[in-house]
Amino acid sequence: MYQKLDALRTKIDLCAVTPLFSQEIQSRTNRYAETVARENNNLLRVMASLIAYSNNAPSDAVAAILESGVFERVFFHFDIRTVARMNPDWIIENNWGAIRDIRFKKKVGAIITCAKLLASNRNSNISIETFFDNYNLPKELATEDDINRFWQQYDYLLAGFIVMDMPYFKNDTALLHLLLYLGFPCIKPDLIVMKVAAAIGLIDSRKDYTLCSLKERKSVVRTVQEYCCSRKIKPEVMDLYLLIFGGQNYAQRYVSDGYVPLTL
Repeated sequence: MYQKLDALRTKIDLCAVTPLFSQEIQSRTNRYAETVARENNNLLRVMASLIAYSNNAPSDAVAAILESGVFERVFFHFDIRTVARMNPDWIIENNWGAIRDIRFKKKVGAIITCAKLLASNRNSNISIETFFDNYNLPKELATEDDINRFWQQYDYLLAGFIVMDMPYFKNDTALLHLLLYLGFPCIKPDLIVMKVAAAIGLIDSRKDYTLCSLKERKSVVRTVQEYCCSRKIKPEVMDLYLLIFGGQNYAQRYVSDGYVPLTL
């Protein structure tokens, strides 16, 4: 299995667009520190951004909303306690025209609920660093023990989000996406990644990969983590390789026009 993952990386390396590909690899290698700095250590800002992109919202249009500062203005710079007191109906009535590309009005309420739940945390200065330090998630994986600790703490975090009824992030794939975005050592086992996993024999092939079980998704993520430990690369980097191999539209910018991705 590791040989197949090696071959996957070699194929992509041969078609990589430079320096764009190497710059993205470097960014992913330092993602935790870069994310904390870029997002001003604001956990709610990250959650709101991922919610905005969810449910097949047009990524280019959502990116424009985020980059223009419109989202920042509507949600008062993502100050947790201010957002927690906001009325979703008021936001929709007064600002929906500016943020309608997020697709669903229910996302406004979800962001406010996230703020309320974060505000209820006993740490009054909740941030990316303080929140996840509370769960003792490892930021690096070097040994099997590190991987075991990641999953022990992940299960604890997921269970807590389920009990809280945390919008979006009580879902296992969404939570892994959040951790990946923040720079924790994992991948997001989405539709593309699970299809790639089937193509290289990590899971059985099927017609509908949205029906993959939590056990299967965790198994794929763990296998990639173990592979990355053996090859001394970060899972965040391997996630990029899997997306390119699987043909994700955005990821194809990192390889030349002659590259042929997996037909899914």
